[in-house]
Amino acid sequence: MTNKNDRLSRLFYFLGFERLIAPVLIKLIYWIGMVVILITGATSFVSSSSDGIGRMLLALLATLLSLLIWRLLSELGILAFNIYERLVEIRDLMARQAPAPAAIRPALPESD
Repeated sequence: MTNKNDRLSRLFYFLGFERLIAPVLIKLIYWIGMVVILITGATSFVSSSSDGIGRMLLALLATLLSLLIWRLLSELGILAFNIYERLVEIRDLMARQAPAPAAIRPALPESD
């Protein structure tokens, strides 16, 4: 019986957006994009071999720069979700703390 309840709680945990799948998808898309950039860079490098060493170096530099930019863009996407997760942790920690007093007394007594 507990096994069934455990499965149900995991299902509600997933369906309730408590665990986000976007960071996993971003990492998958990152690796697919990296392979595409490397294949395109290799193709460009080989096809520019007849145009001289300058074009080959330019193709290599463009491939390396594209990989760097692709990595930065992917990290920005993951960063947004990491910020969200930290904010949820902060919210949960604050909810566990004792409630704040209803009225805050002034530091200095009021003079009449």
